[in-house]
Amino acid sequence: MKVQPVVKAETQKMALGVGILTVLMIAVFLIARQFDLTVLLGALLGSGAAIGNFFFMALTVQKITDDMPILPPREENEENDGEEDAKREEPLSEEAIQGGKRMRLSYTMRMLVMIGVAALGVWLPQFHPVSTLIPLLFPRIVLALRGLFANKQKEA
Repeated sequence: MKVQPVVKAETQKMALGVGILTVLMIAVFLIARQFDLTVLLGALLGSGAAIGNFFFMALTVQKITDDMPILPPREENEENDGEEDAKREEPLSEEAIQGGKRMRLSYTMRMLVMIGVAALGVWLPQFHPVSTLIPLLFPRIVLALRGLFANKQKEA
């Protein structure tokens, strides 16, 4: 399977955001005079896991959407202008049901990997626990900031 350009682009944006936040976190460790090699190794482990998690989530979505059949657009009558279509719920296709199952399985597996990374960061002395765990939250922060800036750009 070839990785679609949108998956690459979004992963690059996420990696940039996570990278910036990781550098800021390391700067806080430096300012607090708590920086050592374990901080750097923990930051690399946590950031790498966070970016990898995002990439595999995007790849799963790509695979699911690639497997979906292309549906023709709905026809609208002059009488109902599409209002009834919006209210009427159609049963899910077999592809949609399978896609949902695949997404849930992907989520479960990715969360187990993230728990494993967190456990390694906490239990192994080579990694600083805090500098490993904090980057696991960075994708949420990046997405929130991107959403905030996207809304401000739409308003302008």
